[in-house]
Amino acid sequence: MYTKEEGFSLIELMVIVSVLALALGLGVPAFSDMLSNSRMSTVVNDLVTSLHAARGEAITRHTTAILCPANTAGTDCQAGGNLKTGWLVFIDSDGNSVADASEAVVQRHGTVDAGQVLELSVFPADSSGRIVFSSTGTLRVADSTTDIQICDARGDRDTGGGVAAGRLIRVQPTGQPEIRRMRSELQDTDINPLGGC
Repeated sequence: MYTKEEGFSLIELMVIVSVLALALGLGVPAFSDMLSNSRMSTVVNDLVTSLHAARGEAITRHTTAILCPANTAGTDCQAGGNLKTGWLVFIDSDGNSVADASEAVVQRHGTVDAGQVLELSVFPADSSGRIVFSSTGTLRVADSTTDIQICDARGDRDTGGGVAAGRLIRVQPTGQPEIRRMRSELQDTDINPLGGC
């Protein structure tokens, strides 16, 4: 007695493999981009939250508050440091720009994953990269803005709708941070003194 064997023919198998390869070829880059966008949003949101915390504490406590690159121990500012190594928000009640033991540390943020952010630049900033809020919540240098540019390996690439892969956080003289996402704004040196990613 003859039994018919069931299974895929070679042609059917080749079609299935081709469809799977096409789906993976289209899906993996989109998924990778989605992950990169999520990581960028996380870093930007963390930093904006810390800026709001510094400004809010300065107003609430009627004193100076500082956001700065943290040293390795996370206890003070790192001279010449970069925010991607982590940052610190503290109350500077004596005005010496140092996180003394008697002054409250409001927030500590750890190192930003190098795979997420390749560059986190501040302009202008003093030698320690500090962003200083006065007791009224304004920037200490009240007539200028502070810009923070955040870039990853994608640079200023358009991720759709003119939105750049990188971000620019502009802290207004009033102390209010705003996020700039449009590629045209990041690349325009009249808007972004850091010149884009």
